[in-house]
Amino acid sequence: MEARRSLGQVLVGVLVVLAGVVLLLERTGVVDVDLGTLVGTLWPLLVVLVGLTSLLLVPRAWFGPVVITAAGLVLLLDRLDVLDVSVGDYLWPVAVILIGLGITFGASSRSEEQDRLTAIAFWWGTERRTRTRQFRSASLTAIMGGVELDLRDADIEGSARIDVFTFWGGVEIKVPRTWEVRTSGLPLLGGWEDRTEPPVGGGPVLDVRIVTIMAGAEVRHGKVKPGPVIEDAPVV
Repeated sequence: MEARRSLGQVLVGVLVVLAGVVLLLERTGVVDVDLGTLVGTLWPLLVVLVGLTSLLLVPRAWFGPVVITAAGLVLLLDRLDVLDVSVGDYLWPVAVILIGLGITFGASSRSEEQDRLTAIAFWWGTERRTRTRQFRSASLTAIMGGVELDLRDADIEGSARIDVFTFWGGVEIKVPRTWEVRTSGLPLLGGWEDRTEPPVGGGPVLDVRIVTIMAGAEVRHGKVKPGPVIEDAPVV
């Protein structure tokens, strides 16, 4: 199924157009700026914009976007000489804190009857499965790790939504063949693949919002178990 045009893709397109306009104005002499200095100083703004856009698109998977936004703000303050400390000196302590936060927020209940799921994988992999008949939502975050969500034995009343954020990681979602999957989001040096087939006559809707940054995600049906092999009888 073809993914819908998303707000994230529109925002990226607008940013590229604006960058081209500024470059054109500088080359024609309309504005007098040193683009090299400007880009070298303000490039962390792009990191902040990526984080804020991701937070807007996948608010349930807020952990990753908040980390990226905070990192962009710190880098920007450092480039503007607002901070009197070296960012590199604090990089590893902050990384350890983030790993601890990822473990804390990812330690949610693993009951197979949950209608709302949360999974955070930071430098490792995790699996979630639910058999609830009223699945509502899920928040999946994979940062340098992987998340697998199995919904093949679950069901939806009307519609449900999954927010996915992955950075240098991967996310796999398995859904029943009776569900209609709709995907949208923001791919940055990454992407996702919807390998599902829409059910004949329609069905409950699963809305999957995805942000992939140098990462990948996949939504698919479960593998069909092979049946017994029946050899052809010899022709007499």
